[in-house]
Amino acid sequence: ELFMACSFPNGKAVEVCTDRNLVDYTFGRLGQRPELAISLAFQDGAEMVPWSGAGRSIWEAIRLTNDDVVYEVYGGFDRQLAADETKTLAEIFFGGILVEDINGNELAHLTCEPATVNYSY
Repeated sequence: ELFMACSFPNGKAVEVCTDRNLVDYTFGRLGQRPELAISLAFQDGAEMVPWSGAGRSIWEAIRLTNDDVVYEVYGGFDRQLAADETKTLAEIFFGGILVEDINGNELAHLTCEPATVNYSY
């Protein structure tokens, strides 16, 4: 099942799919061979980060630890904007990738182009 997919302003894209045991992560330019493809089992490098239940936005993340790098792919939507019938899906949904080393130091943070976010809540 698709967890989240989107494109970034730099022309690259991410797609994360899951089943009950495995997470598949691909990142790179659309239509080309992925720059990075990771498949990890839950409890063996992949973990779900559930929404805390608080705040204006409902969001979830999947965290993948690959060697000494952690890729946190997140997706969500703004509950208040979702209730406004004048708002488009591009205004409601968000997503991105936070890349850190294993000590929690940020290496990169890519924010999805809002109109491209496909987040399966």
